[in-house]
Amino acid sequence: MYTLSGLSISAGISSAPALVIAKENKEYTQDELFTYDPDIESDTYLKKSSLFAQKLRQIVNPNKDCVRDLLGAAAGFLTSQDNKNSVLKLIQSGCSASMAARSVLLSNLEEFYKHNTDLQADKSELTSLMNEFIHTLGHESGEITQLPKLTKDVILITKDLSPAQLLSLDTNHIKGVVLEGGRDSGHLSVVLRELGIPAIYSVFDATTIKSGTKILLDANSAAVIVDPSDDICQSLMGKQDLFCDNINDESLLNITIGCAVGANNQDCNGFIATHGLGLLRSEFLFLSSTTEPTEEEMIEKFYPLFSNISKNAPITARTFDFADDKKPLFTVRTDDTGPLEGYGACVGTELLKKEIRALLRASSGQKITIVFPLVTKISEKDYLLSLAKECQKELTEQKIPFGKLDISFMIETPAAVLLAPAIAKDCSMMIIGTSSLAEYASAPCPPDNAFTPVLAKMIVMAAKAAHDTNVTLGIAGRFASRTELLPFFYKLGVTYLVVGTYNIKKVKTQVERLNLEKDLNPKFDEVLYNDVMNTYSGNVLSDIMNKLN
Repeated sequence: MYTLSGLSISAGISSAPALVIAKENKEYTQDELFTYDPDIESDTYLKKSSLFAQKLRQIVNPNKDCVRDLLGAAAGFLTSQDNKNSVLKLIQSGCSASMAARSVLLSNLEEFYKHNTDLQADKSELTSLMNEFIHTLGHESGEITQLPKLTKDVILITKDLSPAQLLSLDTNHIKGVVLEGGRDSGHLSVVLRELGIPAIYSVFDATTIKSGTKILLDANSAAVIVDPSDDICQSLMGKQDLFCDNINDESLLNITIGCAVGANNQDCNGFIATHGLGLLRSEFLFLSSTTEPTEEEMIEKFYPLFSNISKNAPITARTFDFADDKKPLFTVRTDDTGPLEGYGACVGTELLKKEIRALLRASSGQKITIVFPLVTKISEKDYLLSLAKECQKELTEQKIPFGKLDISFMIETPAAVLLAPAIAKDCSMMIIGTSSLAEYASAPCPPDNAFTPVLAKMIVMAAKAAHDTNVTLGIAGRFASRTELLPFFYKLGVTYLVVGTYNIKKVKTQVERLNLEKDLNPKFDEVLYNDVMNTYSGNVLSDIMNKLN
């Protein structure tokens, strides 16, 4: 018996045999070398190279000339006409997009350096960027299908895992997840917590464990115990602190506390029925789909969730957001032109319309709030509103019943914060996404776990926009469940909190305590707003928070 340690991501204790998944060290797969549809490969290459170059230009920090020069050079090299023509020629001769890009781009880099001597110091970084782009062209579905079919309970151990890969497995048999890599703020972490699967990341050399070895996963203490004795297993498993009681007395609550739900666990359906959907992250229900879902298939997923929700509980659903690590198994078609060209949620008009219609139809006889994520332009906001109206008009003309609709927008980027006064005028609620804002607040460094002055400023700016337009203000993301921040949220006028089902009990208990002890009511405090806007030090912000508590 021995113990490995890491970073606890999702609490809990479980025991099962290890299932170790390690990728084989193959430089190329057969699928990467040859393709039978050069038109699809060409189209994939053109779209992804354009998008990758666009992202490189967008993330440039203008205060750092060296970074701007490097990323600008990478974008220019990637989209140069000569390289583009050479790659397309190889694709038409039978190469896959990834193989053609690898052959042309990596071989042409040396010549590129000869004519750009100022980039010699950045040689490795530029090569790394090209390899990163080439990786996006790979046939990822081929890797995902290699995941095993689970027929018994296991502790899943691998180097890294995406939400789509996890959800393509029978999660009822996954009793725990151990990763050598992983990212605390990543979306896989959210899914694991929602499904109640104990998980530990950053476990060095975890994949050296042999499959079938008995594992005791104590995610409460961030420990992976390999080949434990039965006595130790029984002792630790008996200490499980399972949540099983619901709070039914709503009289002490003066704000709405709803469940954040993505990958729905059937065991928590009763919990959702009582407390509602504070925010349904709809993309998680379809990440494991191998083909783009139809309108009817979406209704089949949405209706069981909506239909049992109690009358006074919220139904709030966010439209698809396939950004970052939330890539589905099917190919998502985005808009090449128009207001949603380059839309941050990485989804196009056709699929969005199908989803809006499905959400409206699945909520027939109920009230639903549809939330649009990652809006960074007023033109995007206006277009998304027009799509919602168009869907309502179509369903009315087709005499198809649908739910009463309210519109909300996620405020989760600096652009959305600055545009919040204009966004608030066209919605009934704004929900501040604290997880994403925290990442932007600390960029280009890793996300800060602390509640920083920059993050606080963005939150109060959005809150003021909601107050000035008399719009409901919600808080979501990892800071929404920080109970010490509740007085702060109250004094910004927050009346809607979105937390994971695993945090509902803790947050409701604290809200009840605040209401009993301090008789707090959500109301925007102009003095607090000014104090935060004039705060630039973490120590000063801590003093403000401590006074509120």
